[in-house]
Amino acid sequence: MKNLTAEQKIRQRLTGDPYTDPNFQHDGIAITRWLTGGIAPSTHVNLQQKNDQIIAFCPQCGKELGQFDADYGYKTPEKIAKIREEGSKHQQQHLEESNQTP
Repeated sequence: MKNLTAEQKIRQRLTGDPYTDPNFQHDGIAITRWLTGGIAPSTHVNLQQKNDQIIAFCPQCGKELGQFDADYGYKTPEKIAKIREEGSKHQQQHLEESNQTP
């Protein structure tokens, strides 16, 4: 077996073939996204498209936090800001619940 480059070794490990590009899942309900930037509160969400809407869910409990147009219309930044606000408050509740002692 010939010597492989570091990149080929990684490809070999991930795909079983040193020349095949790995295929990572980057969309769907199983992927957690971090909505952050600017001065608005950050939050973690799972996104799922349903018809012409993208729905944001809490990755811990699955509660819907909000939705926005899948075509990213002009109101999308406003709607994402509301999701970030709601998600930040909601996830703070998870932290408070986990810090309570029985």
